[in-house]
Amino acid sequence: MRKYDQKIGIFIGAAVILLAAKPLQAAITQITGVKVEQKEKGIHLILTTVGQQEKPPQIFTVPLGHDLIADIPNSQLMLPNGESFRQENPFPGIAAIEVSQLGSNSIRVVVKGEKERPTGQVVQQGGGGITLSFAPPSLNLGLTAEKPGETPPLVAQTEPPIDPFPNQNEVLIPNPDIRIDGQPVPNGVPQEPAPEAPQFLPRAVAPPVGDIAVSSIDSSPEIIDLGTDVLIPRLVLREAPAREVLSLLARAAGLNLVLSDTVTTEGSEATAAQANTVVSLDLENQPVEEVFNSVLTISGLQASRKGNTIYVGARLPQDARNVITRTFRLNQVGAESAAVFLGTQGAEVQILEQTTEDIINPETNQRIGTRLQPPTIRSLTAEQTEAALGPLLLRGLTVTTDDRLNLVTMVGDPKKVEIATALLTQLDARRRQVAVNVKVIDVNLLNEKTFGSSFSFGFDNGFFVQDQGSALLNFGGINPPNTAQASGTFFPPITPLTGTITDPSGAGFEFAPFFDPQSAPFNNINTDSGFPYARPNFGTNNNPFQPGVSDITDDGVEFSLPGLYQYPRRFLLTLDAQITNGSAKILTDPTLVVQEGQGATVRLVEQVVSSINTEIDSESGVRTITPVIGEAGLILAVEVERIDDNGYISLSVNPTVSAPSTTQDFDSGGGASNQIVLLNERKLSSGQLRLRDGQTLIVSGIIQDRDRVTISKVPILGDLPLLGSLFRSSQRENIRSEVIILLTPQIIDDSQNSNFGYDYTPSPEAREILQPQPEVNTQEAPP
Repeated sequence: MRKYDQKIGIFIGAAVILLAAKPLQAAITQITGVKVEQKEKGIHLILTTVGQQEKPPQIFTVPLGHDLIADIPNSQLMLPNGESFRQENPFPGIAAIEVSQLGSNSIRVVVKGEKERPTGQVVQQGGGGITLSFAPPSLNLGLTAEKPGETPPLVAQTEPPIDPFPNQNEVLIPNPDIRIDGQPVPNGVPQEPAPEAPQFLPRAVAPPVGDIAVSSIDSSPEIIDLGTDVLIPRLVLREAPAREVLSLLARAAGLNLVLSDTVTTEGSEATAAQANTVVSLDLENQPVEEVFNSVLTISGLQASRKGNTIYVGARLPQDARNVITRTFRLNQVGAESAAVFLGTQGAEVQILEQTTEDIINPETNQRIGTRLQPPTIRSLTAEQTEAALGPLLLRGLTVTTDDRLNLVTMVGDPKKVEIATALLTQLDARRRQVAVNVKVIDVNLLNEKTFGSSFSFGFDNGFFVQDQGSALLNFGGINPPNTAQASGTFFPPITPLTGTITDPSGAGFEFAPFFDPQSAPFNNINTDSGFPYARPNFGTNNNPFQPGVSDITDDGVEFSLPGLYQYPRRFLLTLDAQITNGSAKILTDPTLVVQEGQGATVRLVEQVVSSINTEIDSESGVRTITPVIGEAGLILAVEVERIDDNGYISLSVNPTVSAPSTTQDFDSGGGASNQIVLLNERKLSSGQLRLRDGQTLIVSGIIQDRDRVTISKVPILGDLPLLGSLFRSSQRENIRSEVIILLTPQIIDDSQNSNFGYDYTPSPEAREILQPQPEVNTQEAPP
């Protein structure tokens, strides 16, 4: 669709001409019926016309805000039920559609959108009616012609359907000069589409928040009960001393009042100011008890009633105050920690401290014992500064502790003792426990494939051997010596034969050197036997294939092969093929009971020498070698950080799996040789995790993978197809080791309503142990 409002920008209001024709005078079109039909993607507005027109009327559409206006000139609206038509909410996204007469020879159709302007087009004209289609902008318009209901189908019309956007031969600006970034763009070259805007990211969502346990404590001040319901009809005072006002109110209630104007030595200027406080009152029809307590509250004075007498003062003596004592034996929290917590709320904590002193021997200057110092009492309380605006509810409460019995004793006013009791009750909550089931699975996948062949055969004065990809071809009677043997036997340097051979006649002579005794193929010659010649000890207990001395004379020694020595004559062949597969095993499956804030460790290890620690004394030069013992096996540490009230467990797991791999020999100095064991270690630190009660965490990925291929072959022959497998050997070793950890925490219900134990099902072997065994009568039967 050509959008004249975007490309030309001349027409005000972005008018789009859907159907244009030459401005010729046409006959007036009469519209006698209006009908709205809902379709899948919008609505169809069907206008019923009367009479045959030479040409269909022109239709112009103009957008205006959220409305789409269509004007039909040379037409009149002649409805039987009125002069206009209106329908509310004909389709989702369209608020209303209205058809009315505009002037004497024009009809206007207004389609109102709810949030956006609808789109429209002409579907059918002629054949006794006009069909317009409207739809919200988010939906596509149905372009299929409707059966007129009836109207004949589009293909049956005598006139073809008119294109709402016909190709116009007249162009406002032909062949415009287009420039992008100052460079001309050739005509007919399509421009690259503008990049699409990135998709909107999802809005920020706050993490979920569980239920929070809330407890409220009544911290209202203590009320003096006057025991009367007397009302004060009217009381107006201006800057009256608080003591006189209290005296007046006590007299009105029929009680006595004792005032204390003396400030104790522990008092301060602030305490003296409280005794001289003035108040102003303007009351009407208020109970005397409420007014009395209001004056006490505003003046900051202390009051206590005993019988019919009320004691009032800036700081009352202890005997005049209503003081109670309460002692708590705490179950979970420590006494000193609880006392410090109460001290943060203004309580005065008395802590007994007793230190020890080391006893030093003056002659040797060494510690020989300890002695206890006299105990001291340290007072701990929160400081009330001028900048601090927060209230301290427990000001005036004394707290002492006893570590042996875990006791906390409180002394003070009943109201403050009650507040401290509520705080301690919340503080002494039990720490939850969790049963953590840990399964550690060590998966060892071993896949080893080995293939090899060995064969040999002899011919004439030689033989051929092929063993696991290594070929040997020998010509001659014996195997030729290698470089080391030849250089050590026939060429200098020659190692001489030590010793002499004794002649039976008594004359000794030196035997000429002729071989290297370090690589001699037979036993060393015994020079002290008294025999004139040497021969190997052939027999049933010796190897008959071992070569040795066969004859000896004064001129030399003659060597020969043993009588049982044979050359290989037959063709011998051996094929070797092997496949080895591994398996998986569970290293451990423990269930650990861990308290909140504590940790547990499982150790299944064996000790090995992992390193050597060598120390040398600089003065004496003595070398001390100490082995460092390492641990090979499984070490699993579980730390439970917190168990909240919503059934979530915050914990961390740190598994370590190690195994001996190889040994290493090294010189630790001074000619000492030591051997250590190298450890193959796999370790994981998960960090802090959060799991639900009964949720299983699978920790995997601790993988060690090794793939090794070894091929040994005879040159050229080993590369032949098919037959080449007889001249080569191959070994492929694939080792994959992985440690998988399954962690399942379950919160233990350790209340009084819980059963003994926690989800424990003993195995058949454990049942036999747990069952009571019958008693065995060990007494001997009487004869």
